Amino acid sequence: MSGPRSETLRRTLGLAPAHRFQSFAPTVARVLGGVVMAVHGIDKLSDGPAGFAAFLGGMGVPAPTLTGWAVAIGETFGGLLLVVGLLSRWTALLLTAHLCVAGALVNVDTGFMTPQQGSASGAGLEFPLMMGAAFLVVLLAGPGPLALDRALGIEAVPTPPPRKPSSPAVSPSAVRASLISGAIGGLIGAGMSALANYLVVGVPAGAGANAANHAVSGLISGFLAGFLGLLTHQRRHARTPLTEKDGTGLPEPLPGRAGG
Repeated sequence: MSGPRSETLRRTLGLAPAHRFQSFAPTVARVLGGVVMAVHGIDKLSDGPAGFAAFLGGMGVPAPTLTGWAVAIGETFGGLLLVVGLLSRWTALLLTAHLCVAGALVNVDTGFMTPQQGSASGAGLEFPLMMGAAFLVVLLAGPGPLALDRALGIEAVPTPPPRKPSSPAVSPSAVRASLISGAIGGLIGAGMSALANYLVVGVPAGAGANAANHAVSGLISGFLAGFLGLLTHQRRHARTPLTEKDGTGLPEPLPGRAGG
């Protein structure tokens, strides 16, 4: 069985205090995503949709003037609707479709990263991907508690699921914990390698291979560290039960011992 120390470790690594605020996660994605989208729409309206239409025409987008007006108005009012949380799911669905079309027609030609210099212009594919992820959170999880959809009854307040009887604690699998820690180590190794390449030498031709080497090293070291650490933890806190409980919940002597 898991002892008090393993329970404390699990709660610490899982940031258990943050779990009580998980219902506000869609609110954060909705409000921030709505603000960003509304600012983009207002910027297009303030500069005049004609300029944006000329940009779309240069990219080969059909009906650039009509499309420019539709995009500017849709981003502005769609973002504002998300900020206040009105018709949130439908707005998130339409804006996700809009970002998919924009990514396929415009952003894919710019590249994944937004160019910092040179003749290329426009946002990279990273922007519609991240914004689309935020809107999918709203579409799938709802607008969150702080929304007009809740106040007007468009979104019902979710009822908590019935609590199931707690099952006896089971010791974690050493292999599973090692695989998880190894995967985390591989991701950290790859991320640190990519960050070091970008900050020190830019993005050289061998950056991918270097990141892969660091990922494999992190995977192996994370697996070994997790495996050895969990085995040590289980050995230190393993306890042999002296009594067993029958169906009534009262302790029974183990076989071979006389009852009291």
